[in-house]
Amino acid sequence: MTKAKSKASANAAPRSNAPMLKLNTDRASVWLDLVPGVRVQFRPITVAAILLARTAAADVLRAGGDDAMVKAGVAFTSSLAHSGIAAWEGIGDADGNPVEPSKETIDAALELWPVFDAIDRLYVGPVLIQDAEKNV
Repeated sequence: MTKAKSKASANAAPRSNAPMLKLNTDRASVWLDLVPGVRVQFRPITVAAILLARTAAADVLRAGGDDAMVKAGVAFTSSLAHSGIAAWEGIGDADGNPVEPSKETIDAALELWPVFDAIDRLYVGPVLIQDAEKNV
């Protein structure tokens, strides 16, 4: 026995003025120029990465303090940077030798305001805007 479709759904025409969920099926890594001479390859931000970043921010908020909101934002962006950075060019140690992305080198890069700001604006920000618009 097959289940009959309801008349409402079978005969309903799409509403042209209804908001549409926009799916992004292009999930390739992207290279972003962060500061002059530095470009970073980022993996797409996944649901799991967002949930881990939210958890990191929530942990900071639970700890409290006068600047907990600011530190929570830093924790959120830092978490996404750690899960997202796949490769980079133009980043080296104190002697000018290229270094690979690792927990320590990513943390060191994030301590530089221009790098942190660029990651927050160019990598994290667009995903938050999509979420606010309810797009994926």
